[in-house]
Amino acid sequence: MTGSMNNKDGRVKDDGYIYMVLEHGEIDLARMLSQKWKELDHSDKTMDENWLRFYWQQILQAVNTIHEERIVHSDLKPANFLLVRGSLKLIDFGIAKAISSDTTNIQRDSQVGTLSYMSPEAFMCNESDANGNVIKCGRPSDIWSLGCILYQMVYGRTPFSEYKTFWSKFKVITDPNHEIIYEPVSNPWLLDLMKKCLAWDRNQRWRIPQLLEHPFLVPPVPSHISPSREQGCEMVRIITEACQEDRQASVLCSQLRQLLEEPLSVLKSQSLITSREQQFMLLSHVSKLCLQIRQHLVKSEQS
Repeated sequence: MTGSMNNKDGRVKDDGYIYMVLEHGEIDLARMLSQKWKELDHSDKTMDENWLRFYWQQILQAVNTIHEERIVHSDLKPANFLLVRGSLKLIDFGIAKAISSDTTNIQRDSQVGTLSYMSPEAFMCNESDANGNVIKCGRPSDIWSLGCILYQMVYGRTPFSEYKTFWSKFKVITDPNHEIIYEPVSNPWLLDLMKKCLAWDRNQRWRIPQLLEHPFLVPPVPSHISPSREQGCEMVRIITEACQEDRQASVLCSQLRQLLEEPLSVLKSQSLITSREQQFMLLSHVSKLCLQIRQHLVKSEQS
């Protein structure tokens, strides 16, 4: 480079070239999932739900941004989400297309996308349905792809991974009577969420604003202390009594017990507004205290 660099404001002065500075992606979601499932391989453990919630929400928010600008990505897959300083960023708009202002769909000259994440309508683009209407792709096509990504995050594979060839995938994905296999999961809301994204009828798929408010991401807040919360408080009380001689552990346990008994007091102190922010803040407080208690007790045993 023959130009000069201004370290103060990061500008490059060069009359001969134009430079584009981009964020550096540390790792993509595909590799993140591969590493996660290697850690879980040969064990009875499942993907951590808090990990799922954290990144699933970021995925939805990224795609929601382009959908609000009337852009359909058309090639959503784990490899197209890059982790940049702890946040997922959506990349590769090579086959993305804008939706005309007077329509809700886009029209393509051919099928585009990555097979394992392509929606039924993406395979049948520009063909006619049973009623003679031309099949077009729109935001629901991206929702299907998101459903395939979530399915892979939960199970470690895509919904149609057992079908190896183009024609076998084409046959099952475009078959309205084909039923996707969902193995049991501990949280019924997670199962419901996948089904909301992977409805064969594109009109039945939830839109992103709905998905962002789905109970898996925003659990309903109970109006009173549930038996499970009471049991949690009782368990913390027992731990607190067992740690009476350890002042630091006792203080941490007391804080956790107070948090479980009066969660709203913590939320009000943070001046939060939305229910989703409240849920994540509460979860963050509980997780942080549990981790601190565990780390302190481990150190106490080692010393």
